[in-house]
Amino acid sequence: MAFKPDIYVVEHIGSGFLAVMARPVPGEWIEDEFKNIAAFGIGRVVSLLEPDEAKELGLAREAQLCLSNRMEFVSYPIADRGLPACAKEFGRFCYELYGSIAGGQNTVVHCRAGIGRSGIISAGILLHAGFEPSEAFSRISEARRIAVPDTDEQRSWVSDNHLTIVGNNARD
Repeated sequence: MAFKPDIYVVEHIGSGFLAVMARPVPGEWIEDEFKNIAAFGIGRVVSLLEPDEAKELGLAREAQLCLSNRMEFVSYPIADRGLPACAKEFGRFCYELYGSIAGGQNTVVHCRAGIGRSGIISAGILLHAGFEPSEAFSRISEARRIAVPDTDEQRSWVSDNHLTIVGNNARD
């Protein structure tokens, strides 16, 4: 018997929504897991797992499972409990996600637990929607029902890089 994934809708943006979740559960019911993610209305899955981490967690076929369920798969690896390498690139990535969500592509972001890395990407998207960093983290924490992100460094990084993330350069 398959279990339905816990998907937490963070915010409706335009005609789409942003959601977060813990990693999909691998194993015997993995195909049902992805069918249920798609049935929730998700059109894009954003994974923040590193390639070796995805393999270790049984998610090496995640891109194929998304494709077979008519969902786009995007990989944006960030080390567990880590930070993005470049604030400007991060801002561009979040702006692209923001634009497609506003255009109607329901998007779920996941890492290992759906707290740290998922929290900072989701916050980056919400910054483009007009949220301040503290408001963004409060909204994600409320939706996720747990404090996000994982570390003080992750929270500070988003706050310290706020202007770079949403600046005109993010849109270039």
